[in-house]
Amino acid sequence: MWVVVAFFAISLVVTLVAFFIWRGKTERHDDPPWELSSLAGQHVFIMAGLAGFAVTGIVLTVGLLQGRSTSSVALSTVVVMMFVAYFFYVGNAFLFSYFLPNRKASKNVPSRVHFALGSTIEYRTLFVSWLALMPLLDAYGLDLPRQVLGWLVPASMVFGAVIVMVVTASVGLMRIREVVVTMILAAVLAHGYGILVHAFLPGLRWEFSSMAVAIIIFGLNGAGFMLAALAPLSVRYPAVETFFEKHGRRIVIADLVSTVISLSLLGLAVAGTI
Repeated sequence: MWVVVAFFAISLVVTLVAFFIWRGKTERHDDPPWELSSLAGQHVFIMAGLAGFAVTGIVLTVGLLQGRSTSSVALSTVVVMMFVAYFFYVGNAFLFSYFLPNRKASKNVPSRVHFALGSTIEYRTLFVSWLALMPLLDAYGLDLPRQVLGWLVPASMVFGAVIVMVVTASVGLMRIREVVVTMILAAVLAHGYGILVHAFLPGLRWEFSSMAVAIIIFGLNGAGFMLAALAPLSVRYPAVETFFEKHGRRIVIADLVSTVISLSLLGLAVAGTI
């Protein structure tokens, strides 16, 4: 329960701090290093393959539950996390397949916001499915693979964060220094909560923390999906383009903050820290 409160409290604090620190800054409107519509189309195939991985994980886990009188919390958590991953592998494929074509007639902010939000949805969803492997190994007492995975997944999250950093900076919605400082601040506060619970308040640990954070990520992905899905309407409705030009940078900052905090808390949850 407290992990939910912690997520919203830390997200609110970091987002407000980021808005304050980076106030007065504006997005850059020079062309990104990629043709966004073409790159988005390539991601559709990646999402399709990952959706198959998530379905396979669900089928295997449910199969392993057969013959058990009761399902363990760990295996139930795996199934929920894989469901979350599957829904948004498919959803993000649709989001990228309907990507707003590149336009030269405007600042092109809606398509940049669309691509940034789609990229963070992909990043969150990928690590939900990978982190789901940790409670699966826990459920079957596979300690050595669990220990190895405990190093490999966090390292992969850092590598993936570099891609998110590059994408966010390259589409011009945040500068590289802004992205780095915001991500570090969000990660430090989220892990600070983990240290607080682990060292001083063990009573705040909750066996359903991983499941709760996965559902939070489902909500974040849904919100990002709905916002990004509005982007194509900017072609016909000037008010939509005005909305993105006015609020697009703030949306991306808040989305980046929530991404780092939610995945940090999910990693702490599957590790049993919170």
